[in-house]
Amino acid sequence: MKKNFLKYVIPSMIASLVTGIYTSIDGLFVGRSVGDAGIASISIAWPLAAIILAIGTGIGMGGAVNMSNHMGAEEKREAGKALGNTFTLMLIASAVLTVFILICAKPILRFLGAEGQVLEFAYGYVRVLGMGSVLQVLGAGVTPLLRNQNKAWIAMVLMMTNFVMDTVLSGVFVLVLGYGVTGAALATLIGQFIALVPSLFILFKKENRVPISNYYLKRKTVQNILKIAASPFALSLLPALTIAMINWRAFAYGGTVALAAYAVVSYMLSVGQLLLQGVCDGSQPLISFYHGANNAHSVKQLKRWTYYTSITTGIVITIGIIALRNVIPTWFNVSAETAGVLLFAFPLCALSLPFYAFSRSTSAYFYAIKKARRASIMVYCEALIVLPICIFILPMFLKLNGVWTALTVVQVILSLGAIVFLKWHKSWTHFLSHPTENV
Repeated sequence: MKKNFLKYVIPSMIASLVTGIYTSIDGLFVGRSVGDAGIASISIAWPLAAIILAIGTGIGMGGAVNMSNHMGAEEKREAGKALGNTFTLMLIASAVLTVFILICAKPILRFLGAEGQVLEFAYGYVRVLGMGSVLQVLGAGVTPLLRNQNKAWIAMVLMMTNFVMDTVLSGVFVLVLGYGVTGAALATLIGQFIALVPSLFILFKKENRVPISNYYLKRKTVQNILKIAASPFALSLLPALTIAMINWRAFAYGGTVALAAYAVVSYMLSVGQLLLQGVCDGSQPLISFYHGANNAHSVKQLKRWTYYTSITTGIVITIGIIALRNVIPTWFNVSAETAGVLLFAFPLCALSLPFYAFSRSTSAYFYAIKKARRASIMVYCEALIVLPICIFILPMFLKLNGVWTALTVVQVILSLGAIVFLKWHKSWTHFLSHPTENV
């Protein structure tokens, strides 16, 4: 069992680590080419770019969870319907996103605080990504589908291919040709296209094909996919919403310097958060499969290993970020003033990662066993209640340090809530399993 767990989790972690580094590449090259304004523009634009990836991830994960449960229950016909409907939903979402981004991007960027040169850079970045929405949605959505077909290592290799191509092309477009943030966005799309082509080839090989009728949307199938998709969608989008809120408060208390500082912090945190999410995503196919097969013992064992792996990883990453807080600013070529702010920001923000590991493992466990409502409550409470309250109140007392501290306080609160949910779930499961003891 443990060997199988590692077979899924290790490539998922590597792929997620590559994704985390990959999201930082744009900032790394743009910072060296354009400076603080370029880094700030990508940070402001990232929430819009993240919506595209989050929708692809949400739909793909929703389809993957349903497929795994059906395969565990030996319902191959229903698994085929889930696969076909997942692809149809991703294509529809891509078209809607392209229109939305092209029409609404500039007003939204202004609302998020972009102005002048930062607005110009941010809009150029988002516009290119919006026109290539189909590549981003499919690129994010096929990864969980590959994992659920026992191709976790292939998914990892394709993610690394995307990373290598994006890194090389970003260097050429941004540093050599001087295309700035627009060149970084173009490199992203080309890298995703190169990795997407073999992914689709694998998924549509003769032995994996499903009838054309499975691509026609079925109400029940779509509802099941979207019900699960709500939680991973929010999990993927939440870091971007966090960036938007922190940008707003950081700019209010520290101006452009604080904005640039948080851009660097968010790059490093995203690497850690995505690595931790990789643990959860890697264990999901196994938990979903054994849940569908009614093997409670295996589900419990996999859940325990997921928590141990993610929390330990979170602690290691936190120590690494704090130890390198003097070195990291030089990678992004930020100003001396921004580097000074980062000395305090890095420790206060990095402490959130072990708690993030616990809360994310809990929400991922719930959607893996198709308890989507509990997972969604945790995720959406963070985005709509806990984070806004903390980011509004703490800076009133601690100024700019309150902005950084809010990230850790939010994850501590969520971890406490996760403990309550787990205890309630355990009690309810015991009640259902032993009804005679409760008479």
